[in-house]
Amino acid sequence: MNGRRPRVVLRAGPAEAALDPAAGGRIAALRVDGLDLLVREGDGPLAWGAYPMVPWAGRLRDGLLRWDGAVHALPTRLLPPHAIHGTLVEASWETNLPASDAAAVLEAPLGGSWPFGGRAVHRVVLAMESLTATLEVHADERPFPAIAGWHPWFPRTLRGPAGSAGGQVEIDLHAGGMLLRGDDYLPTGEVVPVPPGPWDDCFVGVSSPPVVRWPGAFEIALESDAAYWVVYTEHPAGVCVEPQTGPPDGLNTGHFTLVEPGRPLIASMTLRWRRLG
Repeated sequence: MNGRRPRVVLRAGPAEAALDPAAGGRIAALRVDGLDLLVREGDGPLAWGAYPMVPWAGRLRDGLLRWDGAVHALPTRLLPPHAIHGTLVEASWETNLPASDAAAVLEAPLGGSWPFGGRAVHRVVLAMESLTATLEVHADERPFPAIAGWHPWFPRTLRGPAGSAGGQVEIDLHAGGMLLRGDDYLPTGEVVPVPPGPWDDCFVGVSSPPVVRWPGAFEIALESDAAYWVVYTEHPAGVCVEPQTGPPDGLNTGHFTLVEPGRPLIASMTLRWRRLG
């Protein structure tokens, strides 16, 4: 479209990452040795790249935020009847600082649908064997509850100019428990032992970085200071391993961070890859 903000391309040795300010400030592509480690396109804004989720992650029940004695209605258009993945998935972000060859900073207000003001900052640094992203959620004048996270989509098969590489994707996850999911796809409050997949679930007590692996080709370890991990393996195009600082509907269940002026929520995620075979 005319006037669309151009992508920001970062490079470090054999690695290249593209950030798309116009598409939710997401990491739109990550290519190493010519292979795409992220899903590069999808049906709608929710199914590709690695996008930041702020000021909440996952589903928010019926699009309603109950906070400080009031009920606030948030958009449910993307996945009714719930609001999902924050206010910035489709928003246009600004590149307020000049990008270097291997680092960039994007920034966006939390938007008119968010009743408390505030802004988000997405910092991305690329190295030869890793990509580190940092999310900051800042308040203007009013405090508010917040959750931050990322939604990376990893392809089921690695592909590049020379064709496919390695086996079908695998996920290596060691978690102490899973939040039991109700029929409405939201946690019931009960923690249960981890069942076999497929999953569209939130995990707690993750004892080591989850690993996404394409046997014989690559693996990626996901490191984060976030305490909750949502794993989604039910889509034919790819799988998702999502670090987030609170669970689905956490703004309503008390599992959030209180953001106040001068006291932002800050979260980090590092994708660390290595060649196999």
